[in-house]
Amino acid sequence: MLAALLALLVSASVGLVGYLALRQSLFSQAQRQAGDQAAQLRSLVDTTSQGRQRPESGQQGNRVSIGDPSLTHDFARAGLMVSIYRLGGQLIQATDGAAGIALPSSTRAACLEAGQAGARLDQPQLELSCVRVGPASSPVGLIVVGASLHDAFESLNKLATALLIAIAVGSVMSVVLAFVAAQRALRPAREIAATATAISSGDLSRRIRYQGPRDELGGLADLLDAGFAELERGASRQHQFVVDASHQLKTPIAAMRANVELLRDWAGVSPSARGVALSSLDAATRAAARVVGDLLYLAGLERKPANVTSRVRFDQVVLGAMREAQPLRPEVAIRVERLDETEVRGDELRLQQLIVNLLDNALRVSPGDGEVVLALEGLPSTARLTVGDRGPGIPPDQLELIFERFHRADHAGSETRGGGGLGLAIARSIAHEHNGELHAQNRAGGGARFLLELPLTQVLTESTSPS
Repeated sequence: MLAALLALLVSASVGLVGYLALRQSLFSQAQRQAGDQAAQLRSLVDTTSQGRQRPESGQQGNRVSIGDPSLTHDFARAGLMVSIYRLGGQLIQATDGAAGIALPSSTRAACLEAGQAGARLDQPQLELSCVRVGPASSPVGLIVVGASLHDAFESLNKLATALLIAIAVGSVMSVVLAFVAAQRALRPAREIAATATAISSGDLSRRIRYQGPRDELGGLADLLDAGFAELERGASRQHQFVVDASHQLKTPIAAMRANVELLRDWAGVSPSARGVALSSLDAATRAAARVVGDLLYLAGLERKPANVTSRVRFDQVVLGAMREAQPLRPEVAIRVERLDETEVRGDELRLQQLIVNLLDNALRVSPGDGEVVLALEGLPSTARLTVGDRGPGIPPDQLELIFERFHRADHAGSETRGGGGLGLAIARSIAHEHNGELHAQNRAGGGARFLLELPLTQVLTESTSPS
């Protein structure tokens, strides 16, 4: 609305200035016409003593006397009114319609004193020009010429009417256009409000999806859409966390309740039964603790991104993960086929957790007399870690499904022997946040192999000595 009001004020100002400029131009033109005619007639009047002695008629050379009728008949221009007066104010002669025009006394006095003067009459509408005939010491008379302002005022009235109509139409159009522009400009704001209302009501999938110009409002809409998307992802993670936790904790909690009931009934009757119940209760408690720990770790991965800018000796991380994982199944050996000294960028603790999860998975599926084979190779742009086992392998249709949360292979493959179903999901999440890839495949001689590839900073040395 302010823009419309400003435009209206500017247009009205321009119209007023144009009106005043035209008015001044028309009045000046009439004044020039009257002044030029008066000066021309004065130049024709004989101001000598002979001319003054014969005031009514006669010629002296190229001049005429002040009373010669040719001044108002032959030399007066069409459209101009001419009146010729004596010094005493008596009218000598005049053109048609000019005899009744009264010369203001102030204009008469100024004309006698200065030699010329001008005036504007309202009734009739005239621009007057008065000149004195003869010198101030011995004047002959006065010549008064009037130029009509009727046509000028008529043109000005038409212009004023047109300007008023144009301003009125412009005002209406400005209001309409301002309203339309305001509605269009405020549409994204209404969409933002409607989207926020829908989201507060529970529809977290709603988005603004602004399609207008990329101005400040468009930037705000994009920023809010990103915030809404993050809110939806957070709510989805929270919901998934609750679903996963309830699903995985259902079995150990049921086992704990059953063993508590068993202890309550048989505690004083059978010490051996109490021992079995306590052992089962301990296993169920450990399983529940493992599930909760894995869920919290996975939630932490999704909430707080890793610091992937630090330089990390990846071979040292692999050795640390081996030392941490070996006690999980001491009877299964971990053999290193190759261990190149490589350097990557990433979070050392999370990378170690990734490798521990891969080794834990391989140790749990391996037979008691088997081994887990590990190899770290520095390629031109990639550090490749291979973890292989001698387990039953993975069904081909589940090579990708095993990385989903709580997925269990149909055969005695990955995530058996008490696994919580989250280890491989955590491992892939860590690999992705380090711009890496983690895949599974079956070995030709039996068992499974996991391939981890991370962007390589540099290869320090290459080593193929087994440990």
